[in-house]
This record gives sequence, structure tokens and C-alpha cells, in this order.
Amino acid sequence: MDGAMFKRKVFYIGGFDPRGARFYHELLAQQIATHNAGQGSGNPLSLSPRRSDATGDRAWQVSDAAATVQTAFHFLAWDDIVRRAWIRSTPRLLSATVRAYARLLRHADLSCLARVPHGSRVALFLPALALLIVPLLAGLGAGAIALGLGRPWLAPLLVLVVAALLALLLGGRAHVGWIVQFLVFNDALAAGQADPALALRLDRFAETIDRALPEDAEWDEVLLVSHSNGAILAAEVTARLLARHGGALPPRLALVTLGASLPMLGARRDARGFAQTMATLAQGRFAWLDIGSPTDGAATPLVDPWLGQPPARMAGLVQLSPRWFAFCNPATYAARRKDKYLTHFDYLRRLDRPSPLDYLGLTCSGQPLAANIAAFRTVAKAKAEA
Repeated sequence: MDGAMFKRKVFYIGGFDPRGARFYHELLAQQIATHNAGQGSGNPLSLSPRRSDATGDRAWQVSDAAATVQTAFHFLAWDDIVRRAWIRSTPRLLSATVRAYARLLRHADLSCLARVPHGSRVALFLPALALLIVPLLAGLGAGAIALGLGRPWLAPLLVLVVAALLALLLGGRAHVGWIVQFLVFNDALAAGQADPALALRLDRFAETIDRALPEDAEWDEVLLVSHSNGAILAAEVTARLLARHGGALPPRLALVTLGASLPMLGARRDARGFAQTMATLAQGRFAWLDIGSPTDGAATPLVDPWLGQPPARMAGLVQLSPRWFAFCNPATYAARRKDKYLTHFDYLRRLDRPSPLDYLGLTCSGQPLAANIAAFRTVAKAKAEA
């Protein structure tokens, strides 16, 4: 390895998102442009074009002008599986939503769910209110009015029209469509009914990462970074890597989860396969940074990933809030908190001021993860007290 340059390999697993590598490459390009605009005559970053490999994954590279750091990104693609799972028929989606909620209420450990943040519980049950309960009650009310007016023939039509219009209105305002797809997919995961191609894909992901881990590899650091629902896949991949390495991962490798919601699946009694995965992680020896913001209702921030599941948490886990308020102007922070969908993707952005643990700080800095964590704690404390 070249001692003058810090070389990092980042394997990235996105969330339940039908958008592929192009979206995430463009998002990174935007963050680098913001970084370079704020650098003045400093040390700008450059981003290479995307390239594909024989497996269907995508890759790109970031380097700095001073040749002090180089990061090779490997996008572990599963968006094709997401697109197959994405339900486009409204009747089918409503039917799947009803089944998913029925199984959730039957199998969830409600005492565990009671310990996740209030905003996370709201996000979990919001689709039921927005797509099912409120529209149905409103439609029935409209039907009752039609009956009261002596027009019984109009009642069924009003029930359907009012319920459908209200569901569309409420669903669009809160990104409920995306939440419902997420809910239905995770219900299938819990029930062991996911696309069989997913397990094969996770096997390949583990094999791909493992090839970057030998002592003679060129990387100073290897990060497995996941966002949102991708954390569930990252947990499965990490369990596979632990099996390959006798329960202890090489020190150069660390798991990073951004905006994860692992307890939402771990709290389900029917998710036996996932419970075994989490038990494997609890017994493993590896570094794990979990970043979650209390303002992000689509995650379960700062909650023990083993909530309700033995054994106890492993020693290598560090959980931190990104403390966006410390790296945002007050007006920016107030505006972003109003859009939960936007907030959920801020883990992949740089806000008004650089943070050692924003996406560029994590993946493109010239120091290892442990040093970034220490720098974040120092900087965040100073900004919060200023």
C-alpha cells in the first residue's frame, strides 16, 4: 500500500428503492460539488464516471487533488429485486397492505414496539390510517348521508369515491405509498416469503466483500455502508462474513448503518431467520457504527438493534445521532424537519457545514472510521455548546 495515500473501499447497500446506481452516483456528485464550492482554494474532490462489472454491480471512485485519499465505491445492486417486488396495481397494494398489517398485529411483540421512538411508530401505522381506516370511515359516512337523503343507490358509489379520493390525498402528502411498499416487503421478509433471488444476491455480496479483506489487499479500510432498509440486508451479509471468518471480522472492515430500522423486523416473532442473524451479530467481533436521527421517523434511531432479542448487544457497536442541528443553519434545519422523506436521505448528504460523519466525512476523508467518530464527538459537542 502507498503510505502517502489513504485507500478506502466502500461497499454500499441502498434501501428499498427502485432507483439504481445512477441516482446515488448523481447524489454523491451533488455533495462533492457542494464540498468543492466550499473549499475555495483548498483540496477539492473528483468523482469518476460509473462503470459496471459482470455481476451487474456498479462502481466509481473519488480522489482528492492532493493525492492523500482515494475511495473506491462498489454499489451492491439489488434494485432489480426491489422493482420486481414493487406493487403497481392499487387494488393489489391495498390487499397486500391489509394482509401485512394483519400479520404485523398478530406477530409483533408490542412491548418491544412500545420502546421504539414515537415518530417511528407513527410512520409504521400511518399507512393504515391514511389508506385504510380514515378513508373507509369517511366513505361510510358519505354513504350514510346518501341513505339519509333517501338515495340508497348512491351510497355504495359515495363510499368508493370518497374513500379512494381521501386515500390518494393522504397518501401523497405523507409519502405513504413508499412506506406501504416498505411495509409489505418487510412483511414478506419476516414471513420467509421474500424473492428467492435475494438470498443468492446476499451470498454474492458477502463473497464480493470477502475478496477485499485479505492482508495483502490494497485497502487501508473497508466499509460496508447501508442506508434505511438496506441495513437488514447488511446484517445478513455481515452474518455471512462472520461465518467465513470464524466469528471475528478483520479490523480493517467496519459496518455502517444509516437511518436503519432493524428493531421493526427484530420485534416480530415470526421473523425467525432474522432473529438468528441478529444472534450471530451479537456473538460476533467487529466494528459497527449505527447513525440515526431522532427527527427521522422512517428509522428507529438510537434503539438497541437487539431490542427484545437475546443475547445482549455486542461490544463493537457505537450508536450516534448525526446531530444535524449542529451542522445546519437554524432555518435550514427547521425546513428540513418538515419533510420526513427528505430527512431520511440526509444521511447521504452534506448540509450547511461539514461533519466528520456526514456521507463525505465517512467515505472520503483521509482518516479511518474511529478517527472520524472521535472528531465528530469533539466537533458536535463544541457546536452544540456554542
